[in-house]
Amino acid sequence: MKKNKIVCIALTLLAAGLVSCSDEWNNHYDQSSQVPETSLYEMVKADPSLSTFAQMVKVAGYDELLASSQTFTVFAPSNEALADIDLEDVDAVKRIVLNHISRFNCTSAAADPSVKMYNGKRFNFEGATFGGAELDKVDILAANGVLHTLKEQIPYAYNLREYIDTHDNTTKASEFIARFDENIMDIEASRPIGVDANGATVYDSVMIAYNPIFNHEIYGLGDIASEDSTFTMIIPTDVAWQAAYDRISPFFNVYNADPAIADSIKEVQTSLAILSDLIYRQKIDDPAAVPAGLISTSGSEIADPAALFAGTQPLDASNGNIYLANDNINYDNVETWNKLIEVEAEEQDGRTLGAGTTVYTRTVNADPNDALANQISELQYIEAVGNTTSRQPGVTFAIPNVLSGEYDIYAAFVPATIADPLANEQTRLQFTLSYIDAAGKKKTKAYKNNDFITSANEITLIKITDEPFQFPVSDFTDRLWLSDETNISAERVAITTLFVQTNVSNAEFNRNELVRRFRIDQILFVPVKK
Repeated sequence: MKKNKIVCIALTLLAAGLVSCSDEWNNHYDQSSQVPETSLYEMVKADPSLSTFAQMVKVAGYDELLASSQTFTVFAPSNEALADIDLEDVDAVKRIVLNHISRFNCTSAAADPSVKMYNGKRFNFEGATFGGAELDKVDILAANGVLHTLKEQIPYAYNLREYIDTHDNTTKASEFIARFDENIMDIEASRPIGVDANGATVYDSVMIAYNPIFNHEIYGLGDIASEDSTFTMIIPTDVAWQAAYDRISPFFNVYNADPAIADSIKEVQTSLAILSDLIYRQKIDDPAAVPAGLISTSGSEIADPAALFAGTQPLDASNGNIYLANDNINYDNVETWNKLIEVEAEEQDGRTLGAGTTVYTRTVNADPNDALANQISELQYIEAVGNTTSRQPGVTFAIPNVLSGEYDIYAAFVPATIADPLANEQTRLQFTLSYIDAAGKKKTKAYKNNDFITSANEITLIKITDEPFQFPVSDFTDRLWLSDETNISAERVAITTLFVQTNVSNAEFNRNELVRRFRIDQILFVPVKK
């Protein structure tokens, strides 16, 4: 196992669970009895059979805390139980120490047997054991709490984040995640203590660990380090991570004038794509029994959970279940990192009108008996008309989050009968796709076909591309970019656009065969399943 990253641990006190420990303290000991003057740390340090644990407390940096006036309960393992400990591995020592310390007084006779340890994990008194470790001596009174001694260590159960950070076969995931670790001030827990010379409030700051990949309130994937949450996570080994990276990275080819920046963006976005659908907010004990429609914390819907988890190794975690992917991650690309792109025509953002074009947004009534209306996405579409009869109306639509992969491109059109059952209008369309190539140059591709004609009375889904179109570079906005408050989404300009325009000759128009007007519902970029 490799050394863990040093993570700032924020202590959350659960008052209800702790009161029972304090109440039992009063019942267990006669309040008139003499309170010892020896602190917990001095008591542990003075016991030769606990000398290794005393050393560990000092190495971990908790000697002063356990000698302070704050109240704790310590579960100290014997020297024999700690014979294999490497005192130079500070991170490992700290993990073990925090797994054997609890706030407040918790006796073996506590009404509530669940004890929250300093690392957030919870253990119980069960007969002659605590947390699965055999008790030796119990309820030894100290000046600042209670000491219990153990014949063995409390077995350590890693939470999801700890498992990733402490195992030498998950270094690729760990190293990527750790790049974004930071400590931020917890405003709610911090106490204002004054005002500085500029009139700003000064706080007695409480710092907490934060990583936007997991902790952002909107774009985070879930706090996998929290002991108070329950998750199931597929954790890739370095072999599985590399296999996923090799598979996914070609879809995140980025153009930037500086190749180093392009490579950096590609690496981050590929890594985020690997992580984004590994986490689920539930405890999955049998993936084969999970019905279709399992939702990841990023919002992806998994149609076949059993296939996703196939070949993984189930492991227990303190905050849920781990499924270790040893060789690969069984992602279905089109339901996870390479989803269908749907552009609603009625959305004004990213929509540009062609010269001499007027657009009207139309809304249809929801009616379970109206088959035509029920086919219209979001029950809205736009109607585009020319300002003069000679004008070919057109609208350009920005297409966000296109990857450097293959897409079939479609556009859905609404018939005039949606508004007038007697209408008998048809039109022919043409399309122009704009994108940039691998050198950053703007390119266009025109699609004209005499068969691009709308139906007079049915929804028309026109497949624009004869064969899937391969985009040279991606134009993707990732969750880290979105979680950064300094970034403004409205200022991002999509580099991929689709121009939709009527393609009606004067003769066709004059003979009333085709109209220069179109009603468009959606544009669909359908990724090729690979």
